[in-house]
Amino acid sequence: MDLHYLRIFYEVAKERSFTKAANKLYINQSAVSIQVKKFEELLNTKLFDRSSKKIKLTYSGEVLYKMAEEIFQKVKRAEKEMTRIIELDKAKISIGSTSTVGEPLIPKLMKGFSKVHSEIEYDIIFSDKQRLLKSLKEGELDVIIIDEEHITDPNLEVIEVDKFPYVLVSKEDYRDIEDVIDTPLISRKTISNNNEAIAALENKYKISFENQISVMGSLETIKGMVREGVGNVILPYYSVYKEVEAGEFKIIEKIEDVEDAYQIVITKDKRTLLEIIKFINFTQNFKII
Repeated sequence: MDLHYLRIFYEVAKERSFTKAANKLYINQSAVSIQVKKFEELLNTKLFDRSSKKIKLTYSGEVLYKMAEEIFQKVKRAEKEMTRIIELDKAKISIGSTSTVGEPLIPKLMKGFSKVHSEIEYDIIFSDKQRLLKSLKEGELDVIIIDEEHITDPNLEVIEVDKFPYVLVSKEDYRDIEDVIDTPLISRKTISNNNEAIAALENKYKISFENQISVMGSLETIKGMVREGVGNVILPYYSVYKEVEAGEFKIIEKIEDVEDAYQIVITKDKRTLLEIIKFINFTQNFKII
């Protein structure tokens, strides 16, 4: 298989356009069409369905596209790794994290890591899970730290680090758990474990949180709302342990049946890099609480 042809096929399939692929590859459209046709002849199979106006992949094309995507993601990661080594002449890791895990974890984790491994530089990016996973696959990140996610990608390795129960926290004390329903509950409806924790609490005490404020924002925004007395919130304990220890928040209820884990995710081809091994080993032995 000619990798030059594979690259041209991959760009056409990715862009779903011969014109866009030609622009991206800096060659004319007719050259792209000719080389795709030669590639099909070489493989003895049709890769594109030319019976419609829109670019469509055949079954063979779909299979090859998925495999080509893995190949060129690895190439991109290799290029970035070599560029980094040449520019820095020392080890550096790029770390991504969601705010829910990263805001309470990263400062303490990286302070300890830097003390033990001062020879390794790092940078940090906060984003949502899907963007982090995309950046990881494309080589922009070396490792990501996220809250629990079911990942089935065969090119990724998921390392579970620790588990914590969910807790209902408030700025105020409550004499009776049933009194909490009079205060709005700040909810994160897109987090499945959060919804499970709310349901578990409602079932246990036969109560209903009818007054809920849905917040799609950073962890600090949510905690700021609790500090201002806007509402109470249910979060993993690792997210609020500092505020609980400082006396800012009171734990109203610990929900033992629902836990949240945070995970390290890496691409398998980076598993043997010394700086990644050091980071994983340190993080696995690190205790946030």
